[in-house]
Amino acid sequence: MKKIEVIKNEDLKKYTTLHIGGKCKNVYFPKTVEEVNEVLDLHPIILGCGSNVLIDDTKVFENAMVLTKFNKITLMGNTIIAEAGAKLMDVCLFAYEHGLTGLEFAYGIPGSVGGAIVMNAGAYGGEIKDVLVGVKTNKQFYENKDCEFGYRTSRFSHSEECILSGYFQLRKGDSSMILQKMKELLQRRIEKQPLDAYSAGSTFKRGKDFYASQLISDCQLKGYRVNGASVSMKHAGFLINEENATFNEYLQLIKDVQKIVYEKTNKQLECEIKIIS
Repeated sequence: MKKIEVIKNEDLKKYTTLHIGGKCKNVYFPKTVEEVNEVLDLHPIILGCGSNVLIDDTKVFENAMVLTKFNKITLMGNTIIAEAGAKLMDVCLFAYEHGLTGLEFAYGIPGSVGGAIVMNAGAYGGEIKDVLVGVKTNKQFYENKDCEFGYRTSRFSHSEECILSGYFQLRKGDSSMILQKMKELLQRRIEKQPLDAYSAGSTFKRGKDFYASQLISDCQLKGYRVNGASVSMKHAGFLINEENATFNEYLQLIKDVQKIVYEKTNKQLECEIKIIS
């Protein structure tokens, strides 16, 4: 462990987009597959860009691994190979720079490659499963058909395996058209989502016959708050950390929204955020 970068007694909230999380005795920043595997022996909390997670701030954790420095992106033909800690937005830009189309939908998703694969991230009609041909973990290589992709889920959602890299099969396209599409989708995000606030992204999954954000809005819950945590006024699907919210306040907000929506609509909202406690 001597050569692996580590920070002692660190606040995990620094490494989450929600900005909530407790202390951790050792936070490791591996840069190679060998270093990742070495840290995995410690059974750490694994974080990429820290989106889509809510970490308990009442606990002190032993070990965490932040993969943001394990982020190489390479090209093999029309296939982009990206390490788990690479930002999804950087992979989108890499694709554009090489005239490859298919990943435009993901431009603006605030996560890492590993996290995006775990939850089969998607937006604007596209999902990771549509462009991913393979996944390498610390155990083996999986082809797309073996990844068990579903709506915001995959075989890795409840697995002990650590994703090391994703293989994205794209196709040649017109760079100007690719850039235009990316800009359009990012602008739509900026206009509709509270990107300037601390959040974990969209809080609840879409239902079979409803959009969570619409139900929350219809129940007049925009602005509803539990101390520092509140439902965004801009987009009801985002629960935000507005004023130094605690883990328990944010968790209570999730439960309150679920309860009120169920009482008023008989629809059960399923939380999309991974809770680490």
